[in-house]
Amino acid sequence: MMKSRVHLAWVLVFAVIALTLVVEPALAQSTDPDYLDDAGRIIGSPAAGPDPEHPGDRGGYAQFMTLAVMAGGIGFIAWRITRHARNTAD
Repeated sequence: MMKSRVHLAWVLVFAVIALTLVVEPALAQSTDPDYLDDAGRIIGSPAAGPDPEHPGDRGGYAQFMTLAVMAGGIGFIAWRITRHARNTAD
């Protein structure tokens, strides 16, 4: 019973990710064309703007460290949940 719940949870996670990938381009196409002409690009060029001077600036190492810590934390939580689910299923 518990194993089917774990599989159902993973199916729901992948369904949400797939739905996001399908819906997001449709939302991007429905934006105002006048705004897109003024902006030039939806996502700015990676080379645009000044180089980071402080750790908290956009593109600074602190931003990447925050991403790494968050990804590691989410990975750890997922590992603990999966491990606990497997131990209780046995």
